[in-house]
Amino acid sequence: MNSLSLAYDLFCDTQQENLEYIYRGEFDISITDNILGLAEESLRLANHKTVIKKRVYFVLVEGLQNITRHQQEKLRGLNIEEGLFVLQRRENSYFITTGNVINKDEIPKLKEQLDTLNKLNNKELKEYSIDCLVGGKISDKGGAGLGLIEIARKSNGFLSYNFVKLTEQYYYFYLLIEIRFDSNKTAHDMSEGKVSLITVESLHSILKKENITLNYSGIFNQTNMVNLLNIVEIQMRDTVMVGTKMFSIVVEMLQNLVKHADHFQINNITGKYGIFFILEINGDYILTTGNYIKNEKVKKLKEYVDFVNSLDNNELNKRYNTNLLSYSEENKKNGAQLGLMDMRLKSRNKLQYYLNAVDNNFSFLTIGVRISSTVAEQYALYIEGSYDKPTIIADPHKQQFSIKGKSIPENAIEIYKPVFEWFDNYLKKPNTLTTFDFKFEYINTHSAQQVAKIFSYIKELNKISKLSVNWYYLTNYNDMLELGKRIEDLSNVKINFIETNSF
Repeated sequence: MNSLSLAYDLFCDTQQENLEYIYRGEFDISITDNILGLAEESLRLANHKTVIKKRVYFVLVEGLQNITRHQQEKLRGLNIEEGLFVLQRRENSYFITTGNVINKDEIPKLKEQLDTLNKLNNKELKEYSIDCLVGGKISDKGGAGLGLIEIARKSNGFLSYNFVKLTEQYYYFYLLIEIRFDSNKTAHDMSEGKVSLITVESLHSILKKENITLNYSGIFNQTNMVNLLNIVEIQMRDTVMVGTKMFSIVVEMLQNLVKHADHFQINNITGKYGIFFILEINGDYILTTGNYIKNEKVKKLKEYVDFVNSLDNNELNKRYNTNLLSYSEENKKNGAQLGLMDMRLKSRNKLQYYLNAVDNNFSFLTIGVRISSTVAEQYALYIEGSYDKPTIIADPHKQQFSIKGKSIPENAIEIYKPVFEWFDNYLKKPNTLTTFDFKFEYINTHSAQQVAKIFSYIKELNKISKLSVNWYYLTNYNDMLELGKRIEDLSNVKINFIETNSF
């Protein structure tokens, strides 16, 4: 899997250039709000004065709004319409780079505006801003838009830019905004900003070449994870990705990184550094995460991932259920194991991983999960029962679904959750006939609620497939018969009631 080696290379490139994070993809108001959330968290972790953070945040807002405005217009005939946003921190400055598609007719005026602003010092920028705002007229110095003027004023730095041709009519516009930590713009060399812009353009080319639809590199914590998940969810909207378990797998991968990655120090800031991106290859999607891990954990991790990959679906389900219901201290410490199994179960593909040695103490772990963009293949579900939990079998290849035994668990929601996930998948491509057998010895109220929910799925299935629903009850035990009839009335699903002496 190419994404495994790519992840570490990308991460090293971004950290070498002090790139706090990079986002490439769709931009709208909802996404920009979450990107601002990511930026706010990066600024919070950095040791800067409040006035610097406020200036950076102002420029972030203006830059993101500029990308959003351009992406609201659908540009026909282009394969590349995504926006780009990069936050980079240097010793004396922040660099914020934005990228978006523009019409070539806009270039001459925009270039004149930017060149004008770069020539003005702080005092001249303030006078120029008042002239444009109050006078409402174009200055003889070029007439820059108010947004660019305010960016130039707040940044105290220079605006570097470039236009890259896409088609005869459209260009990709890169704008790098330098936000200096001191208060003077005068007598400052523009070369550092120009070099940084070249670096960003080169990285952007790699992202496009590898067809990476979303990329985030930086510190991962709970706050960043929530903002990133919101972005992923919006990115998935109205695409074929909605028909897969992609989002739930992304949740597991990011939570796994937030909870189990090891702290590492970069630029005097300690955190759980890592990378996450979505890569599209031949219609499939590859979710990739990378993070630092202590070398002392490597051997055990490799052994466990290899073990998980060696299990078939039924064995994996049994192991998952056992770990899920185990509350031992050992399992609490090894929560990552449950997450890895969940990724494998939901993707129904083996987990790919790669380890790069960093130094004597750390390695960089990359994990990749491949998901088909088409409707997932049917899979069998097996949950082994016990004294208080029923045995559950959902096997599309045998056209059979059955629940048998007592259902009086402490947490019925957790027991039946895999069943609902199985139905979500099965409803996409069901068999022409499915037989449902319910054989309860006893069932508590919480379990009855979950069974009623199962029948809501059965009702939907009845609209597109043939069903045979059998409800078995023990002789002289009318409680289960009454429950079955109540569910039949509530769900409006025809049930065959069968009396039996034993199951």
